[in-house]
Amino acid sequence: MDVAYLTTGERLVRVHRFRYVRPAGCALVAGDILVEETLGEIWDGSPRCTARPDHPDLVTHPEFVVPGESVEAVLKAFIEKIRPRQFHELFLPKG
Repeated sequence: MDVAYLTTGERLVRVHRFRYVRPAGCALVAGDILVEETLGEIWDGSPRCTARPDHPDLVTHPEFVVPGESVEAVLKAFIEKIRPRQFHELFLPKG
């Protein structure tokens, strides 16, 4: 996508939302994943994409924010990282 119309310091980010569903005993559990993908040139050396668990009320534990260079790469790395965890473990305690 051509974002040449952005001026210095501006950034356009495409947001991807995914629902990750996995078996848990005889049921399924689901959690939302948010991937942010920076469009255009990146001048400050930050990663093009980041993946993190998403929840409307809880704050993501920093350990579970995964950087990478493509949507597919961060999704793969994120899912591999959280697979052994319960979804509630991905967030900071409320309060």
